[in-house]
Amino acid sequence: MSSHWSVVKFVAHDKDGRYIPTRQGNRSFGWVQFSGPHNIHSEKVIKAAVNEHPERGSTKTRKVYGAVLYDTLGIILAKVKVKVIAQYHWETSDHKYKLADTDDKIGVITAFCQGANKCPDALNRV
Repeated sequence: MSSHWSVVKFVAHDKDGRYIPTRQGNRSFGWVQFSGPHNIHSEKVIKAAVNEHPERGSTKTRKVYGAVLYDTLGIILAKVKVKVIAQYHWETSDHKYKLADTDDKIGVITAFCQGANKCPDALNRV
């Protein structure tokens, strides 16, 4: 039996202290949505990107994060920018998914490498 879409896999906090969970999700959002199609298999990738201030274009309920990731020696892991889109609200913008606790947050909707169909394998070595 697969996990329910709302199960939290891990949590990150942005530079402003916002709680941004990554949920199990499904083909529409969350871990299931981005881990296979976009080749992001490390929670460290998501946490590194979210550990920034939201980028321009973010709104009260939709946060956009972006980061270029480096290894421990300061070398860029992959010459791509990771983008993370998070729903900072208790329901998705299309109103299809709702959490019982209206103080909770849906969290990560998707994550991808800007300008690439799939993220390079090297990215997961963060």
